[in-house]
Amino acid sequence: MFLLGVNYWPRKYNIKMWKEWKPDDIKEDLDAMKGLGIKAVRFFILAEDFFDHYGGVSDAALAKLKQFMDLLSERGLAGFPTLIVGHMSGRNWEIPWAPDWNVYSPRAVERGIKAVSKIVEVLKDHKALGGWILSNELSLVRRAESREEALSLLRAYSSAIKSIDPAHPFSSGDVKSSYLQETPNVKDLVDWVGPHLYLYDTDLVRHAYLYPAYIELFSNDGDKPVLLEEFGFSTYQFSEEGLAGFVNDVLWSSLAHGAMGAFIWCFSDFSQEGDPPYEWRLLELGFGLMRADGTPKPAAHVVKKFSQDLERLEELGLGEKFKRPEALAAVVAPFYIYRDYEFVPRNWRDEPGVKPTLLGLTLGFMAGLRISAVYELAREKLRAKRLLIFPSVPSALATTWRLAYEVASSGGLIYASVFRKFGNVVALHEAATHLWRELFGVQNALLPGSVGIGYRGIFRVKFVQDFGPIKAGEELEFSVDSPIYTYAVKPVDAEVVAVDHRNRPVITAAKNAVLSTIPVELALAEMEHVDWLRGYHRIYMALALRAGIEVPYISSDPRVEVSRFSGKDGDLLIAVNHSYEALSATIVSKAVRSAERVAGDGEVEAVGDAMELKLGPKRALAFLVR
Repeated sequence: MFLLGVNYWPRKYNIKMWKEWKPDDIKEDLDAMKGLGIKAVRFFILAEDFFDHYGGVSDAALAKLKQFMDLLSERGLAGFPTLIVGHMSGRNWEIPWAPDWNVYSPRAVERGIKAVSKIVEVLKDHKALGGWILSNELSLVRRAESREEALSLLRAYSSAIKSIDPAHPFSSGDVKSSYLQETPNVKDLVDWVGPHLYLYDTDLVRHAYLYPAYIELFSNDGDKPVLLEEFGFSTYQFSEEGLAGFVNDVLWSSLAHGAMGAFIWCFSDFSQEGDPPYEWRLLELGFGLMRADGTPKPAAHVVKKFSQDLERLEELGLGEKFKRPEALAAVVAPFYIYRDYEFVPRNWRDEPGVKPTLLGLTLGFMAGLRISAVYELAREKLRAKRLLIFPSVPSALATTWRLAYEVASSGGLIYASVFRKFGNVVALHEAATHLWRELFGVQNALLPGSVGIGYRGIFRVKFVQDFGPIKAGEELEFSVDSPIYTYAVKPVDAEVVAVDHRNRPVITAAKNAVLSTIPVELALAEMEHVDWLRGYHRIYMALALRAGIEVPYISSDPRVEVSRFSGKDGDLLIAVNHSYEALSATIVSKAVRSAERVAGDGEVEAVGDAMELKLGPKRALAFLVR
């Protein structure tokens, strides 16, 4: 079941919920939620309202908490209490048992465990309880000095909570960059990973694809379920209609990529302009699905429609009768994302780490691939894939390249794009690989001491032979503000696939390995705007063909993503228009007898061996294909 949820503070009292306890007003909010089809409510135990300096819990606050859970239960809503709330809406509030906000100190952990354990004991058998969330962005209260300090805290709380309540799931509740959200490191301590995503981009199609890409990254090829615990924008930042389209896109994308749910930030706007922190963080007044006067915004209507569509899809058997196929292709998330190594710069986590990983996933989605993200040290997962993609890497572990060679020798395909310097990322005293000849069939032809072959501004890559759907003579154009410095290679056991403006080889193909000396993914991630209709994703389509991976459904327009759920008698497809334009797209496939719309907004018609789609801006469509 997909958990459609909201983050909640009362419309009339905001963060003062527990101080200004008004059950009748809360009932009004919960009834409105139920009317929208909301199933889950994440709410917040503000530390200063519940706890004392020694980890004791107020009996009066506990009584309010139990009453709130009863109100949820009466309406069939699942409650997800957030246990340690110091940070909230752009302000750090008092944590009595950590007055200096050093929540990682042994004394603070001891008293914190005493505090939250009392909450868990009181609520663990309540029928409205959905699961436990440790914190609200604890790393914004104070970021741990090291990964181990953060993980030690999480181990302590996880052990304490699960010893009292082994029946309900538990997660950490933090920002996407927190140590507490690193799936490979926390997978044995939490039951789901819950990123909080507030993303911005100069390219709005790329922006839309970031949300499903992050879901795949945090899943780590199915290691843990992903719950999108927070996402949204304020309508004091953007238009109400625009927000509605955005919410619709993210909800359908989350569903299509197997997330266990999505919680919108937040249920309602607030009118209390003089209350902290709203006086100086005024955008926080406008994140709601409901306005401060209780009337619904367009996003509320979107949520209600999605809840109805979701009910229909679950009746049809989404997730049970119709399941996501296994991912035979994977983007390799590099070793430096989730572990520190001596003399490996920490800023590599984002620029040559997360960014190209997300863009590699995006190109895979556009190419129709069922593609996952796999952390570089998850070796058994890597061995099981037919296509491994190393997107824009300055380096990888020597043992990983050896594993890649073994995968290629067993019939799999390896693709890597590499570089030496791009923007703030400098890898001059590194080597992308030590298996230039053995794996990729080329010699490194760069001269000693050279920074590398440079590209800046607008440059083009010309294909000199057919490469999947890309025909000889075609060019792909890139535009970068920061110069790219990369390698020169000389093919030995590889063919030249594409060249630059000076006829130098930039894409080569050996029997089971493709190499690009242009960091395609990082360049596309950094370009201010991308003309996606140029077909950059066709590189990944070509890789799928070379790897022998069947792609049953491919959209003619890369702005329309198609996700497949396979069933015994047919497929259930979800198509999402990630743009703010109305689009028509052709879905190319094998012979199609029928295509029947079952949910969402739009039109679909089977025409020969294809299907014609019409989708409004930020709209999605689910249809059965037989």
